[in-house]
Amino acid sequence: MDGATVSKMVRSYGVRSWLMCDDIRIESNGKYLLIGVYSGTVRLRRPLPVTLSTLSFWIQLDLKKLDYGDYELRLLDSRSQEVAHLRGPARFARMDEPGVVICLTGPLTLSSYGTYSVEFGLGHPLRRLGTFAVHSSEKETPFKA
Repeated sequence: MDGATVSKMVRSYGVRSWLMCDDIRIESNGKYLLIGVYSGTVRLRRPLPVTLSTLSFWIQLDLKKLDYGDYELRLLDSRSQEVAHLRGPARFARMDEPGVVICLTGPLTLSSYGTYSVEFGLGHPLRRLGTFAVHSSEKETPFKA
């Protein structure tokens, strides 16, 4: 693939926002219900390794077409070892509103502390979407508003 092709593909959509949470549901009116949203850090109260029953990603996109083929999401641990790799259809109904991709993983084993990377691609090679941290938490973290 030449540089011009890659450039065009990179511009075929934009990531508006993304969130990581425990679970995602869709209500009958089409609204998304994001359960257990993480603020960028997963705090573990048990020693490693820890298996999460689910870890979900909600990705909101600006679209330039309706059919991207497939999406791909890859999760890498702090040692760049693959923890999860997901692929699914990336076809949307409308271009006049943001598209949403929901990626549900699980069960998922976290075996190291540190910074995890999230890579995402829509109809082309993966790019880094962002990162999150995994830390030990000996005591309960107080709620802060």
